[in-house]
Amino acid sequence: MTVISFFNMTGIELLKTADGSSTLYSSQFGEHYHSTFGAIQESTHIFIQAALDRFQDKQSRVNILEIGFGTGLNTLLTMLWADKNSRQIHYHALEAYPISYEMAGSLNYFEKLHIDQDLFLKLHQAADLPFKISDNFTLEKE
Repeated sequence: MTVISFFNMTGIELLKTADGSSTLYSSQFGEHYHSTFGAIQESTHIFIQAALDRFQDKQSRVNILEIGFGTGLNTLLTMLWADKNSRQIHYHALEAYPISYEMAGSLNYFEKLHIDQDLFLKLHQAADLPFKISDNFTLEKE
């Protein structure tokens, strides 16, 4: 794990995990946002393979409630899954301590997943009202 940068005013460190993807560490809570062994690897295994893949052939529409939007990685992977599998997903995320847009821009998920950074950053712009990010994915974030 490598510390890439430190955001003094927020008490949040930007770290590189073992799979090369970013995560954040909150000194306020003494917690990493994702596994230091691999943020993308962890979210793909837990959120996609162990959960969403079970709906692949069963439902054309899925509603998700996530407590703790965090970095938006689970949301991003879900959106990519929805588009790949042509499934409608309404994703409702709650976040008490949202990260800044600038901090979101420093995460390297778009690079590691080979997608447009603006697509990822749209997730951090959405708020309160349902926001259609793609043909298959609507995000409502509080």
